[in-house]
Amino acid sequence: MGVLLPTTSRRVPLMVPITGTLSWDWRESYVVLLALVVPGVVLLHFPGLAPVLLIGLVAVGLARRFRGIARWWHLLRSGEVVTIDSVETTAAGNGTVRLAHATGWRVERGWFTGEITDSVLTYLVDDQPRTLTVRGLPYTSGIVLAHAERLDALCVSAFPFDIRIGESDRWSVSVTPMFWAGAAATTALYASLVAGAVISMRHSWF
Repeated sequence: MGVLLPTTSRRVPLMVPITGTLSWDWRESYVVLLALVVPGVVLLHFPGLAPVLLIGLVAVGLARRFRGIARWWHLLRSGEVVTIDSVETTAAGNGTVRLAHATGWRVERGWFTGEITDSVLTYLVDDQPRTLTVRGLPYTSGIVLAHAERLDALCVSAFPFDIRIGESDRWSVSVTPMFWAGAAATTALYASLVAGAVISMRHSWF
């Protein structure tokens, strides 16, 4: 296993769970929109179901976010940088999507229109081959972190923040100014769902 970082546990910055909790997710907002619009006719006839739907959206959304934070936490705390032995790239379709592409530790994020690919990366852990599939632009040289015991790995482009090794082999985490705008939108979205659940509960249940 190609190791560039010490194998001891490393401190995970507080910015990691903050980013995971507050980062804006276009797919999440789209799912919320569909969940509110599609069953709208049903809710008109059965308004008592509205609080259940809204609370369910909040619970599922937060559970997904916390699961992602836990995954990042384990990789950043005990994961190691691995050397990629081979890359196999195949076409996955075309479209306009928001992508993140890594070159070393550097990650560029933005909207992309064109062919999307799946890059299957092969690396070794304790002389055992493992694979990781990275979707987006063709993989070049992005850093990959792997956890030996949890059979998990991520390219740094999968994190919603920028990471690199700072002083004393500690993680340095940073976000762009746009993150805070997205954080405000995420907070507003969840606050609206909670407020809607409370208001609809008061009107339909009590």
